[in-house]
Amino acid sequence: MTDPDQKNILKFTPRVSDKPETKRIKPPPMFNIPSATKYLTGGMIGLYALLWISGLFVTDLGRFITGLGGFISGSWTGVAPFWWWTPLTPFTSIFLHGSWMHIGMNALMLVAIGSGVEKWLGTKRFLIIFFCASWIALLTHFAFSPHSTSPIVGASGSISGLFGAILLGMRTDNSNNPLGGNILPIIIIWIVISVLMGIMGSPDGSNVAWVAHIGGFLGGIGIAHLMLQKSQK
Repeated sequence: MTDPDQKNILKFTPRVSDKPETKRIKPPPMFNIPSATKYLTGGMIGLYALLWISGLFVTDLGRFITGLGGFISGSWTGVAPFWWWTPLTPFTSIFLHGSWMHIGMNALMLVAIGSGVEKWLGTKRFLIIFFCASWIALLTHFAFSPHSTSPIVGASGSISGLFGAILLGMRTDNSNNPLGGNILPIIIIWIVISVLMGIMGSPDGSNVAWVAHIGGFLGGIGIAHLMLQKSQK
């Protein structure tokens, strides 16, 4: 027997599309900046902006803090006072900058060069080159100016080292090097430009620690070379 009411029930089954499902591909971001490069750049810009704003309320406060956190060779040779925070200045000096032009140029260079190095070598090796190149730059400045009382600030030594590392990558991959693997001409040009900047000064009128730039640049090449040798073993 059948229930007469069930005869009047219409049953619908969903229509299955014969077209394969396609996943929506998310477009890549306009600025694909790796994490470490992005946070370092943003942190430096944010710190300088904070010090600049503080200077609007307290006269020369930002300049005073920048002077305290800068690396001073004379503090290590007895010419200038050695404060309790002096051992921290090889680290703090990297993130301090002297002007908007200074931080602007370094931020652009860090994004342009640092992104390539971080994508190539990874975040860990990128950070090793970033900090070690800066410390080599400061040691080079100290070796040539041990009695200097002028504070050294900025990430230029780090960026110079990253540029040296990316040059070594161009030497390894000849397809990206118009000079066919020979990076010596670029090294010479970089050194000449650094010396000229030291003689003429920066566009904002401040002095340029050109010796530190060269030290960081050569240090970055050396560190990247050791990394590549280790990875090939």
